[in-house]
Amino acid sequence: MKKTILVFLILPLLLLGACSEKEWSYKYEGATDNWNGVTEIFHDKENGARFVGKIKYLGHGDVKKLKFISELTQTSQQTGSVQTPNFKEGYIIIFQDVPNTDSTKNDFKNGVTDEEVKSFFGDYPVFKIDWTDEEGIDHTETIYLKYVAQ
Repeated sequence: MKKTILVFLILPLLLLGACSEKEWSYKYEGATDNWNGVTEIFHDKENGARFVGKIKYLGHGDVKKLKFISELTQTSQQTGSVQTPNFKEGYIIIFQDVPNTDSTKNDFKNGVTDEEVKSFFGDYPVFKIDWTDEEGIDHTETIYLKYVAQ
């Protein structure tokens, strides 16, 4: 009998805790003639948020070499390169990141509004893309990412 009462007392608390988890996601997206870029912001229990940057090649032919600089915020910049990227499946992930201060982690852990996300990322996060096509010609484009309403 005591176990049954205990279960009925604990079960609502567990359900309340599970329901209070703040699951959310946000997205920034942009495109040029040759590229589509996306940064998705997901809830992450440990770090508050996870930022995932992806690009998709919209041009024709193959890309032999890709270099990128992602400027998400005034203090966050991701860089990298990919030799012979494979876009046959669509998007490729170019970076994953988490907030870099305890304060920002806590802000995201507590849940954020559209306006707080826009304030954190600023007006226009960008991807700067340098790539070499299959003919050996170098190209440069900048993808301006804009907030996409959920």
